Amino acid sequence: MNDRELELAQLLCTRLCHDLAGPVGAVAAGVELIGGDPAQADAETLSLIGNSSAAASLKLKFMRVALGASGSATGDPRALLDGYLDAVAGPGGKTAVTWPSADMLAAGVAKLGPLWVQLLLNLFLLALEVQPSCKSLSLHLDASNGLTVTIEARTTADRTMALREEILAAVDGRSGISLSARTVHSHLVGRLVRAAGGQIGISANGPVASVKVRLS
Repeated sequence: MNDRELELAQLLCTRLCHDLAGPVGAVAAGVELIGGDPAQADAETLSLIGNSSAAASLKLKFMRVALGASGSATGDPRALLDGYLDAVAGPGGKTAVTWPSADMLAAGVAKLGPLWVQLLLNLFLLALEVQPSCKSLSLHLDASNGLTVTIEARTTADRTMALREEILAAVDGRSGISLSARTVHSHLVGRLVRAAGGQIGISANGPVASVKVRLS
């Protein structure tokens, strides 16, 4: 492993720990409130522990497939994404997702095999990073000429998306870029797409940001 690959592994670990720190810390806080005496546990504390442990579990299931070795990338992408969105839902509510038909999803499996689920989850995660105030996600697949995967992330109508240059540079894998825990996932997605023989592009039009991948 060269220095660059070591840096990528360390940054991905940092990113994963950051994502899990919230719910795991909340579980620890709930246990501390009980103070070792179950009789001190009120309904609010038990709810905090239960909800936080569930969120940590859902995030782990998602990340195991998205960031793990491709051989472990199995499972229903719809269920995995739904669980992840449950875990990260904020005060504004859970992000809605529109999926294509099962037959269209099968086209991805036929094209990429085990890599399909992993790539799809990472593309959704990238769309959420590009559009952090996302209210709805929609997946579109076109298998008429190779396979084109498009994920649209929509926010409120009165907000225009501004693409962050650091994300674009990380996805493109531009030489000389300085990666961070905030951009390492974007870089990983770009590498996954290119490893599958594809091209990736990110664009914005008013309240909608799009992540598009073309696989020949």
